[in-house]
Amino acid sequence: MSLTLDTHLDSLFHHGLSIMRKHEQEILQEWTQMKDYFEETGKRSSEAITYSVDLFTKIIFNDSLDKDILLTKIKEGWKRRLGNKPIDQFILTMLESSVHHATKLKTEDYYKKHQAIQYVFNQINEYLLTSEAESPFTYDLFLQHLVYSQQLPIEWVAVIIKEDDSYKVSKWFDKNKCLLGAHNEIKAQSMYKLTEDLLQFVCHDQTKNILTIPFEDKQLLLSAEVNGTVHITPFINHALQLLQSGKSTLTVSRKEQQWKDAVIMFNESILRARNFNDALETITEGFVNYLPFERCAIFSYSKTDELGFGLSAHRLDNDAIQAITQDINNLPLINNGIELLRMFGKALKYLQPLYIANASNEFPEEYIKSFQLKSIVVTPIFTSSSNELIGAAIIDQGANKEFEISQDIYKALIKFGQSAGEALEKFHSSIHEVNKTVHFSPREIEVLNLMAAGESTTGAADILHLSEYTVRDYITSIMQKMKARNRTEAVARAIRKGVI
Repeated sequence: MSLTLDTHLDSLFHHGLSIMRKHEQEILQEWTQMKDYFEETGKRSSEAITYSVDLFTKIIFNDSLDKDILLTKIKEGWKRRLGNKPIDQFILTMLESSVHHATKLKTEDYYKKHQAIQYVFNQINEYLLTSEAESPFTYDLFLQHLVYSQQLPIEWVAVIIKEDDSYKVSKWFDKNKCLLGAHNEIKAQSMYKLTEDLLQFVCHDQTKNILTIPFEDKQLLLSAEVNGTVHITPFINHALQLLQSGKSTLTVSRKEQQWKDAVIMFNESILRARNFNDALETITEGFVNYLPFERCAIFSYSKTDELGFGLSAHRLDNDAIQAITQDINNLPLINNGIELLRMFGKALKYLQPLYIANASNEFPEEYIKSFQLKSIVVTPIFTSSSNELIGAAIIDQGANKEFEISQDIYKALIKFGQSAGEALEKFHSSIHEVNKTVHFSPREIEVLNLMAAGESTTGAADILHLSEYTVRDYITSIMQKMKARNRTEAVARAIRKGVI
């Protein structure tokens, strides 16, 4: 089971709504002052402002409305007022600005609240400014066309839904273009009984035949001429299939926009970073705030030493993450990705986010136990301007959680990694100072400790269950990193630097 991006962003929308509803009095005061000002000054837009404030007041502060219903009601209300006239973007901006002013609090998380409110109005803007030509062809409109068409022998259509333990008429369409409210009162314990009751109510003509067509979670009852039944049934089934395909296409289109919304909000947040540490914190939180993940850790990558080391964490032990120094050669999948990068030179587009269903197959057991890892995603952090791999973000959906990622999240992660890299690149000296710091792999630290304890190469090899040649390679690497002429000098410098 995986939390989807649209669900995650819907929660951000509702978070923005909840903030507004908590500050209802302050917002209403701002809106009233705005309305009074336009009325007193005789502005031409005063009537539209007054209607807009009344409409938003009625709908925004109605706790029973979810996102889709809320957006629909705002659009329907605005259309009743404006007809075919274009919606005034100025009014929407005025309403949003008043909300930001009314809810502005001097708290550390103000910007998060600001973005949540901004996202609410972005969605309202997008929904309101969508032209009718771009609106989806609805089921209701389709059924109306079926019944009202003079070329199809259909008398009426009833939409049947199951509610609790009974069946009822949800909607009704007939040749008189009337949505008969009385039919909505007809209920029965079975479809057969409901159909019988309905036929008595409409005085069914024996020259008509009743068709039952299942669709999604509904049943369609159609009254059609007997002679046309054979031809109508496959036609309607095919038309409904096409309608469903159109609906699926629209859903994909909206998801495409949603991952772009997440990228935009992430970029806006990291642009506010004032220094390297601020950027790190904002980026680490951003992978959680704008994508459906619960935990994130940022690691830097040293190309020279082929090491990864912890920089920052969100909802993980920050000290524990910063204490990590890991030889990339011991992480096969990640190392393969970097090898691929070397193979293709500067073509960083080949280094994509890496989804790992079970981290225990790829990561050392100590990390699996310490951080309770299950499914994870490793997202490269890189710069497109200088074609440099800076590091990676390791993210998951919580301790011991299994999950999968969708294509829209995958696309967003690529952009997040690039944006994070460009943001850190602004603090060029800081990130390169971190990368140029001498770092030792866990095995090198073990060898250093044994050297400090006076163990010989042979003794260290026996203790670590390694060959003498391997231990000598480690010692050579340590001396090079410490720029030491011999083992004693390397140990002394390591002690002075606090490495051991």
